[in-house]
Amino acid sequence: MVEVSPSWTEVREMDDRVVVGYDTSAESIAAVRWAATQAATRGWALDVVHVWGFAGQEGGGAGESWLGREVQAQVRQVADEGARIAAEAEPAADVRAVVRHGPPARVLVDEAADARMIVVGRRGAGLVNALVGSAATGVLHRARCPVVVVPATTRAGAGRDPVLVGFDGSPESFRALEAACEQATHLGTGVSVVTAWTVAVETAGPAYWALTYPQRTPAEVALEEAERVLERARSWAASRRDVEVTFDLAEGRPAQALVRRSRHASLLVVGTRGRGGLASLVLGSTSRPVVQRAECPVLVTRGAEAVPEQDPPRPERATASA
Repeated sequence: MVEVSPSWTEVREMDDRVVVGYDTSAESIAAVRWAATQAATRGWALDVVHVWGFAGQEGGGAGESWLGREVQAQVRQVADEGARIAAEAEPAADVRAVVRHGPPARVLVDEAADARMIVVGRRGAGLVNALVGSAATGVLHRARCPVVVVPATTRAGAGRDPVLVGFDGSPESFRALEAACEQATHLGTGVSVVTAWTVAVETAGPAYWALTYPQRTPAEVALEEAERVLERARSWAASRRDVEVTFDLAEGRPAQALVRRSRHASLLVVGTRGRGGLASLVLGSTSRPVVQRAECPVLVTRGAEAVPEQDPPRPERATASA
């Protein structure tokens, strides 16, 4: 059986609130618009947070105090601008502009300590540079709630495309699958489950294969293992009558498979950790290229995990992709 928590965003007591970082970059504008739609359609509040850090913003000298006041006025304008962008995207949204000072990753994570999710642009720019490099990485690794990373290339109307999820049979990928189904139900679309497989030729020589699998090639063995893993996803999804789920085996590295398919997805969902053996589709070595290169928003799940105590029963029916 598979034990799953009540909801992928309800592993602890939380406010019905989304936190989004804004720094005037094209990526953060896309993030604000995506977060506004998510918040408005769910009836959640939206905090548009501008994090600032500037030499001389606070200190004892008169010059430093004056500069601090000037910068504070400017960053308040930036936060208000972000809130206006959200309100224009979703007039019914409950939006608040928030200004905070400090290390961007820590500030955003602290601000979202009891939020449903954090939304950030893929890269930041300008005065604060809040959403680039180590800051974005810090948010992904420190946040207690799900994190959505939004590229500037997010397409209007992409919400009609399926939600894409990487699955490798690990507990974390079950949780990612749960999140994908919930998001797809919310968006009114389907789910595409992808299991990637590769031949680990460096771990076994010809003699090993000749003795262990005399009638099969390494590729055949790897493909069979991937099919068994994907069958677990089919079994779990068989109980989800509220969403159409398709399944796809992809030869090659998981990051490449997911990025390639992201151009036709409304959202890509990955978990927080992976496992050895089958190519991992959860946060780790796969996450960096996926977050950096995906053409759609990427949702990284976290929190209580869907832990499979044993393989689920064989489903009555499941839809397979071509």
